[in-house]
Amino acid sequence: MTYLKRFACILTAAVMSLPLYCCSDEKEEGSVSSETSEVSETSEIDLNEANEGGEESDDEPAAYIQQDIPTEYDGSEIDDACAQTISQYFTAIMNQDYDKYAETLNPYYLQVYDDWLDGAFGYGMETSFETMHQSVMDAACTLEDGTTVEVDTVYITKLALEPALPAEGEESLEEAIDAYLADYDAVIGEGFTEELKKQCDTLTAVRFTMTADCDGEERAIMTDMELLITITDGTYRILG
Repeated sequence: MTYLKRFACILTAAVMSLPLYCCSDEKEEGSVSSETSEVSETSEIDLNEANEGGEESDDEPAAYIQQDIPTEYDGSEIDDACAQTISQYFTAIMNQDYDKYAETLNPYYLQVYDDWLDGAFGYGMETSFETMHQSVMDAACTLEDGTTVEVDTVYITKLALEPALPAEGEESLEEAIDAYLADYDAVIGEGFTEELKKQCDTLTAVRFTMTADCDGEERAIMTDMELLITITDGTYRILG
């Protein structure tokens, strides 16, 4: 497993409508023991059904109705319920289904962030959500070296999940999470983190790599990114 330096999103007016999962850069190599990996069954790709989100422009890749995205993870490190929530989160984004997406979010985060967006910019989470689908489409059109390519069809085939690890200079994952949450406090207002922690049992972070079928070519389109997740009575909910 690779230790990563995590870059939390900079919450400014210019990026408030962008998805809140953040990129991570590789820093140093470490090793952990790996037990039996659990992989969900691969969903059948149906490229004949158009996405209900509407017609795409000629310059944008087309998305199709996404079945539940298969996840690959070590069951000794990530709970099934956590993996299922992440799958539902990205499946909703790909299908542009706001109601399903909202169900995967931490309710306190959803309420506070929606109110903040409305007060600051005159629109709420539902409008912000519309940009998240496009961000995945854009990622599919960008190769690892930064080269932009034309892609007509995108279908997510797998999410590889691992626990996020502290970055260099961070002694624990808890410290890393607090640093991430500090950005929310700085923009949304002091007290967000304190109240969030009161309303959940604990927080964790999961690193993911997203693989997609892009015009018949399967490749990673988002690599070593992180999601911040709350856990309450065994229920996992995402901040993002």
